[in-house]
Amino acid sequence: MEKKQSSQKAKNFFKKNVYYIIMAVCLLAIAAMVTVTVLINNGVIGGQDNDLNNDNPVINPDDDDQTINPGDDDDNPTVNPGDDDDNPTVNPGDDDDNPTINPDDEKPAAIVFASPVTNVNVIQGYSMDALVWNSTLKHYAVHNGIDFGGADGDNVCAVYDGVVTSVTYDVLNGHTVTIKHSDTLSTVYSSLNEPAVEEGQTVKQGGVIGTMGVTATAEYALGAHLHFSVLENGEIVNPDSYLTISENK
Repeated sequence: MEKKQSSQKAKNFFKKNVYYIIMAVCLLAIAAMVTVTVLINNGVIGGQDNDLNNDNPVINPDDDDQTINPGDDDDNPTVNPGDDDDNPTVNPGDDDDNPTINPDDEKPAAIVFASPVTNVNVIQGYSMDALVWNSTLKHYAVHNGIDFGGADGDNVCAVYDGVVTSVTYDVLNGHTVTIKHSDTLSTVYSSLNEPAVEEGQTVKQGGVIGTMGVTATAEYALGAHLHFSVLENGEIVNPDSYLTISENK
């Protein structure tokens, strides 16, 4: 009789609390699933991390795709100063912008003229920047050379080695000899008596090319003299750039 009463009480308890019992079972099942999942993810179950978890993969140095070699790393290649295109090895002797300077390859020494006359007496200097008085023509004008005074018949000499390119005469300049010393440099000797050289003749520095005269009527008042001028690329320049003498030296 007592067993029947206990069984009836259990049935009544189950009926009254079945909803709560089912909920408790469900909660226990969910808790068990969560526990198993956590254990799997932490490597407790199976001895290793879950390979399907892509968010936090286990990095095994031995299973890495490749060993990183500083010399083979595309992002950080080994820098060889001799092979680096951006920073090539600089050889001063091979640098086009800064070539090695060889003293033997430097441009030749500047040309220096000897005096065209034995006794230097400058009576009119070069003056292309300011007008000077021309006592023959009675007016102010520029003067494109240096006038060396002397006696009629004094020797006039080549100031540098060269070739006679012309021997001419005109009333204003008298007898004139032009000597070419280089592709760009020539000297002109005017107011000469009859020249002692011919066109095409090679002359040496100090060689006599004629004598002073009074043949340049544009400067007749100066008496016997040499009118000496210099041309660079066909343009008149100051003879003092090449001479070691002038009216101020």
